Amino acid sequence: MTEFGAEVVVLPDPSWVDRSAAIQALANDGLSVLDVDTPVDSKSICATLIGADLNPPIVVLAHADSCLMLPAVALSLRTQHRDTSGYVLIDPDAPPATDTWPESPVLVLSSTEATGTSLRGWPVLRSQENADEQLLGLVRELRTV
Repeated sequence: MTEFGAEVVVLPDPSWVDRSAAIQALANDGLSVLDVDTPVDSKSICATLIGADLNPPIVVLAHADSCLMLPAVALSLRTQHRDTSGYVLIDPDAPPATDTWPESPVLVLSSTEATGTSLRGWPVLRSQENADEQLLGLVRELRTV
């Protein structure tokens, strides 16, 4: 863990079975993680982010339904002048692209073929048995952009 604020923000999603393992893998890699433990709604998530100690550039991880909150999350972070280096979408429900989102790179990790070879032109990586390692690689890549 770092002595500074969180470098990775993990949005809530009760359907994400491996969420705790992913957070632990990030922490074991030396990253400071903000586990947003709220209902999956933009008001609750953004309220948590307002009071959070974050260490930009931030990487935001979202799974399935929580991906739909990303435009609101991005706006909240931007109004707080918090630099976001990118987003990792895991088995996403595609959020709407808006005039304010995405403002940073988006990478997709998918466990199904249903996502296709790309999602809105965003790179899609098929998750494999070592999904936590793949996730770490994507976060590292975005933190160095």
